[in-house]
Formats: sequence, C-alpha cells, structure tokens
Amino acid sequence: MKLKKILAALAASAALVCSTAIGSFAANDGEAAYCFDNSNKLTDWQTYGSAEDVSFKFTSTSAKSKNGNGSLLVSENFTENIENGFGGAYIDAETLNLDNFGGCTITMSVLLAEGAEDHCENLALYSDGIIWLNQPAVGLSTETWTDVSLTIPEDADNNMIGFTIPTFAPYSGDIAYIDDLTITFADGTSVANLGDYQQKTLTGENTVSTGKNIALTILLVVLILAIVGGIGLIISAIMKKFA
Repeated sequence: MKLKKILAALAASAALVCSTAIGSFAANDGEAAYCFDNSNKLTDWQTYGSAEDVSFKFTSTSAKSKNGNGSLLVSENFTENIENGFGGAYIDAETLNLDNFGGCTITMSVLLAEGAEDHCENLALYSDGIIWLNQPAVGLSTETWTDVSLTIPEDADNNMIGFTIPTFAPYSGDIAYIDDLTITFADGTSVANLGDYQQKTLTGENTVSTGKNIALTILLVVLILAIVGGIGLIISAIMKKFA
C-alpha cells in the first residue's frame, strides 16, 4: 500500500511539473492592440511637449521583440539640459473609435537599450483627460522585458493614453524598446490588433544549425535516459525496502 502511495505521488508530481512547464510558455502573440512589428500604425501616435527639444523619436525595429517581429525603439538626441521638460507620445480614443478610456487597463512591455540604464528616469505609462494618471516604468533591464500597467477609473473621461519622454538630461542614442501595448476593457475584453502584427521572421542568426540540432537531440535523449534510470533505481530501492 505504501508503495502504491509513493508511485501515485511521483505521478502527480510529474503531472504538475508538465502542466507548469506548458503554462510558462503561453504567450498572447499578436493579440496586443499595438504590436509595433512594423510601421503600419505609427501614424496613430502623436507627440507633444518637449519632444522636439530633445529630438524625441520612435521607430519600428526588428532588433528586439517580446512577441512578433519587432518593437518600438525610443531615442533622444540633445546636448543641453531641458528645464521644466515634459511631454511624450500618445494616441487619442477617437483614433480607436472609443469615447474615452475610462475603465480600461493599459499595459506595455519595456526593454532597456544597452547603455541607457541611467537615462530612463522619467519613462512612464500615462493617461490624460479629466485627470492625469501615470505609472512609472521601474526596475527596467537590458535583458528582461518588464510589463508596466495602468488602470483608469471607469468614471474618468480620459481620451489620451501614451508614454512619457524617458529623460531630460543630455543624451544621444537609443533608450528603450516598447512592445505589445494592450488596451483591456473593464469586462475583460480587449482591443484587437489594429494591423501592425507580423510573425517573427527567422534568419540565419536566430535559427539553430542542423549539427546543433543533432547535438541537442542526443543530449536530450541522454538526459531522459538518466532521469528514467534514476527513477528506476529509486523505485527498485523502495521495493526492496518494503519487500
């Protein structure tokens, strides 16, 4: 009886590990309102404030992406301090045929560009209209994408959402990549992609060679055999113990 319980526990543990692994790979590729995989919808975005003073720019690039084939690359280029700087890029609710963004949760994913770790102190997700709301992008990394989320009260007649200029200290170069901006309504539904999603293009740089594939397959088989053998030894030892 004890042996059966042990085997059942092992099976349950294996099932849990498998389900966790499968869940961890789940991705909503192509479901964001703005995927930024190409420049098809960049004309929806407008800039304001000190954007011109800091040469604030954003372009679609395939250099980095969380999902799909690309992301939005944000850069600045200026040599003197900007006093009382403000501004950023935004879209208007009317562009999406919405009355306002009240009750919506806005999310974007951010990845820092190399060398920009100390030049993103003002980067935030924001909404404006009847009230100003913003969620700073903190804990950013050049290695891992960070999700930034902002929920707008249902009674807020806010007609703008966007992201702010990252820095007002002299800087020249790329600052951050932004991907998968999603707009989720209070009922859990969301704005479907507006036409800028593109599946990731595989190139020689991001594909694995045939030789590496074979080596990885052999390594995987060896690991599986080792695991199976180890489990077999454990079960054999348990059976001898209870024999």
